[in-house]
Formats: sequence, structure tokens, C-alpha cells
Amino acid sequence: MINILRIFDFDCTIAFTAAETRVKAPDGTEATLRDQKEFEAYMNAAAAKEGIEAFDAVDALMELGYDIDLSDFSIVKDPQEISVITDIMREFPENSKTYIMTARRGNSLGPILEYIEEIGIDPNQVRPIATQGDSKGNTIAHMIGQKIMSDGKSNINRVEYYEDSQKNIDDVLRKVCENPELDEIKPLDFELIINKVINNEGEYNIEQIECPAPN
Repeated sequence: MINILRIFDFDCTIAFTAAETRVKAPDGTEATLRDQKEFEAYMNAAAAKEGIEAFDAVDALMELGYDIDLSDFSIVKDPQEISVITDIMREFPENSKTYIMTARRGNSLGPILEYIEEIGIDPNQVRPIATQGDSKGNTIAHMIGQKIMSDGKSNINRVEYYEDSQKNIDDVLRKVCENPELDEIKPLDFELIINKVINNEGEYNIEQIECPAPN
């Protein structure tokens, strides 16, 4: 029986790519966003300016006339493997299921699986999920609640989450670690282990963040 979920972000976690986001605001100003930090900073500032409170403001900003070009994210552009993560990904422990959970759109999943195969990871053992900018915390909480055992608890007692974005990490902590409703179905031995991927001038390290077990 599956009781461990291993969930990997893609960009800047499994691989660093040359994907860029090009934006033209309604006032004519243009910006090229070269990484996750620049993307989040721009979108957060634009959302605040426009009074948008959505977790991912892209669609709402586009409705207001922002031209946001995400075409680079439909492919895997000039990837550089982050081996400190992919070495872990290759392990496939017993009783576990492995996911790639990306904020990209659905048209990226085929190219991502092709890349995974190119670096020697069996794509048949990996399930890709495109959240399309929606809350990863909500998605993981939903996954935990998918199968409830006879004792009223989830079959999932461990979630390992690999991610570089602090915004997404904070979201998962709120929706999974600090969620009283979810606590009701967590097994007593439930663990959420967040592995934050840190890029220090091309040298990648992991910082581990643990969620206390439910009371």
C-alpha cells in the first residue's frame, strides 16, 4: 500500500532552465523575468498594484491587459540537471509514489517527462501534475485526503516535498502543516518533510524543514 508521497517541483529543483517570462504591462512598460524570484517579485507587485488577491495572479493580470508570454515554459529550454535532487528522485522507495508538481501549464508535461527520461529516470514511475499556478498546498492536502482508512485516517503518513520557491513552501506549510481540518485525518505518525533547494551561485544545497506531528 502506498503511504509515502514524494513530490518534486521542476524548475530550479529538478533542473535549472533558460526559460524566461516576458511581460508588457498596459502602460507599455516591459520586463524580462529570468528566474523564479524575479517572476514572483514582479507578479506580487503587479497584483498589489491592481488589487488582485489570487494565489497566482497571472490570469487576472492578463484579463487587465498585461501581455505575459509563458511560451518558454511549454518546453524544457537548455536544462541543467540539479543532481543533488535527481539522485534522490531515482531511488523510488518501497510503498512510495513519486510526482513532479509544476506550476507550469499542462502543455509542459510531455517535454518534462522526455527530459526525465533523457537523464536516466524512468518516466513510468513518475506522475506529472501541472497546477497551472494554483496552490500546491491545496493540491497536496487533497492528495492526502484521497484514501481514508477504517480508522478515519489517511493512508499517507509521510510527504516529502522538494521545492525552491519560498512562496510555495509557505503555502504548503499553511495548507498541510497548519491546517486543523487536515489534522483530523492525519495518522499519528504523519510527517511532512520539506526540502528547500538553495542555489548558491550554481552550487545547490538542501535545507530541511519539518512539520511537527499532529497532536
